[in-house]
Amino acid sequence: GRGGSPRGTMAKIQKVLELHNPGIIFVRPLLPHHDFKSPVMKSLEFLKGLRIPKNSLIVGKSLGGLLAAKLQEGSRPDLHVVCFCSPTVKENLKLNKKMPNRVSFFSSNDEVIADRVENWPQLAESYDLSWVTHADFDKHLDKVTKLIWGYINGENLSKALLL
Repeated sequence: GRGGSPRGTMAKIQKVLELHNPGIIFVRPLLPHHDFKSPVMKSLEFLKGLRIPKNSLIVGKSLGGLLAAKLQEGSRPDLHVVCFCSPTVKENLKLNKKMPNRVSFFSSNDEVIADRVENWPQLAESYDLSWVTHADFDKHLDKVTKLIWGYINGENLSKALLL
């Protein structure tokens, strides 16, 4: 997300996923938008320049999820994208179409993004969950990693939510 670090939430998620999936390769780049002064589009261009292998899964939180979804929509329909606490619009970056292999978990009550999530059902397989908020996201890493692992394994996510 904006101001985030590869050593933050995604590092914690990686640590949990690696316990059960030692063969998975993780890449957590430092995106330009870690600097609050950097325009969002600079991070999108950065992602376009990465050599992301075909059919990779990108997991993003907040702005990171929006950027991953926009990359998928704009030039990489082969990608799988899982978004947590992500808006559908930020600055001049806006999602426009529903894509296969995209899922979003968010809370319409999240103080940070509540005014920018109403379009998720038209843009992705989406789940409005009260506990998926910015404020206490890291408290729920066990549930989050189960959802990611469920997506990887092709599970019915509605059933996976009955944690």
